[in-house]
Amino acid sequence: MELKLKVIGENRYELDVRGNTCPYPQLFVELALKRVDGTLEVLTDNPPSARDIPLILERRGFKVESKKEDSHWRIKIWK
Repeated sequence: MELKLKVIGENRYELDVRGNTCPYPQLFVELALKRVDGTLEVLTDNPPSARDIPLILERRGFKVESKKEDSHWRIKIWK
């Protein structure tokens, strides 16, 4: 599997984990967070990931915002 991480602006990154089921979205987010400095936007179409990723990261002190967009969720994570 490939880490679909791309730069979308200054200190802004997007990680597309659509099509992946647990535990892969969470694992990819963890890998991406080690590589980026700034805001990470995660796209997921997996409901458990959309629920769990924000909860896990908020407990670890990250600011997280999640929004449903058509057939997927966009989870913004501020480092």
